[in-house]
Amino acid sequence: MSTDQLVHALKRVLKNRQIPYAELARRIGMSEASVKRLFSQRTFTLARLEAILGAIEIDFFELARLA
Repeated sequence: MSTDQLVHALKRVLKNRQIPYAELARRIGMSEASVKRLFSQRTFTLARLEAILGAIEIDFFELARLA
């Protein structure tokens, strides 16, 4: 499983749950621009990924399964 697959799966979850980047940014205490940069550069730390997954109420194993 590649980083690209995980990021694409994460984007699909956000889209399916109708959570725009602006809302995700609010939930994790970042700017929308920073969230967009995370997704475009694929520079997630484990802590940041954990925060995002918590904010959208999905665990890593479910994300991996979707990827």
